[in-house]
Amino acid sequence: MSFPFVNKNKTQKKILESSHALIGNAKQVVKYRKHLLDDSVLASINLQVSMLESSIRAKDFANLEGQSNDLSRLLKQHGGDIAPGKSLGEQGESFFVAFLVAIAIRTFFIQSFQIPTNSMAPTYYGMTCKLVSSEEAAASIWSKVWHKIRFWSREVNVVATNNGTVSIPITKVKLMDDNEVIYMVPYEEVFIRKYLGLTRTKARKYTIFVDGRRYQIISPIDLSLSKILLERFCKGYSSWKEVIADGKFNQNFGQDKRINILDTKYPIAAGDSIIRFEILPGDMLFVDKISCRFRLPKVGESVVFTTNAIEHFSKTPKFFIKRLVGRPTNTLNIKSNQLFMDGKLMTTNGILEKLNLKAKGYENGYYPAGMLVEGFSVTVPEKNLFVLGDNSQDSYDSRFWGFVPEKSICGRPYVIFYPFTNRWGKCK
Repeated sequence: MSFPFVNKNKTQKKILESSHALIGNAKQVVKYRKHLLDDSVLASINLQVSMLESSIRAKDFANLEGQSNDLSRLLKQHGGDIAPGKSLGEQGESFFVAFLVAIAIRTFFIQSFQIPTNSMAPTYYGMTCKLVSSEEAAASIWSKVWHKIRFWSREVNVVATNNGTVSIPITKVKLMDDNEVIYMVPYEEVFIRKYLGLTRTKARKYTIFVDGRRYQIISPIDLSLSKILLERFCKGYSSWKEVIADGKFNQNFGQDKRINILDTKYPIAAGDSIIRFEILPGDMLFVDKISCRFRLPKVGESVVFTTNAIEHFSKTPKFFIKRLVGRPTNTLNIKSNQLFMDGKLMTTNGILEKLNLKAKGYENGYYPAGMLVEGFSVTVPEKNLFVLGDNSQDSYDSRFWGFVPEKSICGRPYVIFYPFTNRWGKCK
């Protein structure tokens, strides 16, 4: 059994809805394209709209469909991009063109870039982490949501299942081209699954102990937890070397004689957080890719480059950001933590000047190491550049792996667009 009156009502409702939509579309065409259309065309559109509105008011369904078709054909002919009823093929073509334009912009004009490490701090920050205070942990859900939006942070909370004191493995490392020894918390490189298991990525796995029971902490491969573990369990010390030298903490060697198990004497109860911290992603920048096609960056400007043509990174090409400090034929050397070019102290750029004068935030200046160990100098060859990180004591740069070919420069950082901190805005 069928119910014709139900189908009829539905059909009439659909005709009315489509007619109203068509009238709205016609008014948009008149509003935005009237300067492009002849008066006769505008008059035809207005006449068709008037006739359609009259039929809608009179509920003259016998004429509505024909009038709608007439108006639709008129709009398709003269409405341009505002024309109604584009087919799936036409819509697909529009999306494809938009996609090509986006790719062209990314390739030739501007591209987003995320700072991977803290080698350029405090100018730009890479991934960092901070302990979550008890006040932050107890904050309202709305405060946490706003914090998440502002920084896109991710929280890690390791909870104890037994009582005891915290012990941490410590290993010593000899610095490259130096007799200095530092102490740090060792980690194991592992692969973890991300995005619902669709991708695999490298990560660091740290192991600490509570009364002999193992607890593991996973962090991104570019993020060291050595300092935050020091801050959490040995507050007041500036380094693990200082902790070891103090002698107040029990130290036991395991089977691996290179690793020292340090009892921090920090008490933990079952159910408490052993460590709770948040991971903050690096600054996100827009990179100007077009200007470097017309000129090389100037000394003192920060640059983004690919490591494809650098022999040291041939197997693992990456994108880096550093500051350009030397162009072809320039001779560089570091003396008393200051950088000299061709025998003159470099003060040609705001950040270079801050580093050489050891201004606030840049008190350490330039660290002599690798090719620029104190007493040695480097001359930049033709078609190459020399780059250094602003955080000189913690930067893996040209001092260690050599020169950057001019052709490897991808662009100049233009603006920090995320996160919303005091660094937001034009790049330095």
